[in-house]
Amino acid sequence: MKILGIDLGKRRIGLALGDTLERIVVGLPTIINNKKTFEVIAQIIRREQITKLVVGLPKTLRGQMGDQAGYTQKWAEHLSKITQIEVEYVDERLSSRMARESLLAIGNQLSKEDIDQAAAVLILQGYLDKLSGI
Repeated sequence: MKILGIDLGKRRIGLALGDTLERIVVGLPTIINNKKTFEVIAQIIRREQITKLVVGLPKTLRGQMGDQAGYTQKWAEHLSKITQIEVEYVDERLSSRMARESLLAIGNQLSKEDIDQAAAVLILQGYLDKLSGI
């Protein structure tokens, strides 16, 4: 089964593509969050034959739902309704920070797009690892 991992931001959206059989996750180009976002993601879903969406849910450090988590859920539910694809949420606390630190550790120059993409990869890889019991 192919899964699209999403790190939703108000300006940019990090994307990652994963496969439950191969347990491989690759980053996709980060997209701008604008009026065409749902159309662009729907095209990716059709092209890659996605069967599930995994969306990072930005809870507070105490594990509570804040404004951004509410925005994320509404956005993801709308995407799910449009595409008829099931959505699952993954706690994404600190994913952007971990992505930034990982990229710095390998010596990459950081762009915001790279961090968003890496965060989506971390979110989806964590989901796949949990599925396989790792």
